[in-house]
Amino acid sequence: MQIKNLKDPILVAPSPTPFNKDDSVNYSAIEKNVSKWLETPLTGFVLGSENGEESFLSQEEKIKIVSTVSQVNSGEKIVIGGLDNPSTIETIKESEKLVKSGTDLIRIRIPRNRDSVMPYFESVLDKIPVPVLVIHQMAPGNFDKFSTETGASSEDIGEICSHPNVFGYISSSLIRFEAKVKQHIPAEKKFWTCNGILTLPGVAIGANGACMMFGNIAPKISLDILSLAMNNQLDQAYELHSSIIDADWNVLSSGAAGLKYALDLLGFEGGLPRSPMLELNEKKKRLISESLTKSGLI
Repeated sequence: MQIKNLKDPILVAPSPTPFNKDDSVNYSAIEKNVSKWLETPLTGFVLGSENGEESFLSQEEKIKIVSTVSQVNSGEKIVIGGLDNPSTIETIKESEKLVKSGTDLIRIRIPRNRDSVMPYFESVLDKIPVPVLVIHQMAPGNFDKFSTETGASSEDIGEICSHPNVFGYISSSLIRFEAKVKQHIPAEKKFWTCNGILTLPGVAIGANGACMMFGNIAPKISLDILSLAMNNQLDQAYELHSSIIDADWNVLSSGAAGLKYALDLLGFEGGLPRSPMLELNEKKKRLISESLTKSGLI
């Protein structure tokens, strides 16, 4: 897909990775899921994410997942390859492999070593062959925590995002800090919020899109909240926003296992997380099922 043709608001979702009973990647399930998402208003897929169990996948599996999604997608939606590597040379090598496999954008986490952040981006941004999404996610997987450390100053993040090869920025849950970051992001760059509950406050500080787990579950509602809020139809946006709070909280707080269980309930191929991660207990399953029902999703 030609990313220059994308219109705001943009909604992408970190795709889960289904596994077979023997713990191997279930590529046919990936194909089925992508085919179903192609029928929704979701703008694109993020492959290689915490919700996709990135730390449990080999590099070869990540590349094959991208190839599989790209083949089914056939250019209809954007494909984003996720990277989280503190090495500049390995980041460049991995990005080249992802691009050859079909990614339109490369999503890069801000490195956790604060002193290396600026040298890292100065080294890689000119050499990555497609535009880059910068994500401010310093503690991947800690979705139920109320605060995480910032990875760089708001001024440094703004400078990074000013680079010609940066497509945009995915904010963190630290809404107070991100409001300051927005002051330094060039107006022509994308500024996305990071989860369902934060969609409405994210738009309030300037978000024009989102990259969030809830987009897998309810892409239409998620896009409707974005569109309504961006068009200042706040009463309708708030009504929808209020309807998904429990669902977003209960699913995201349970990580990949929660997302997969929710997708199973919605007719997708979710399945179990990769060993040694455990499936949800009955209490968490009940909370997810009840909250999806309350939201009108099942």
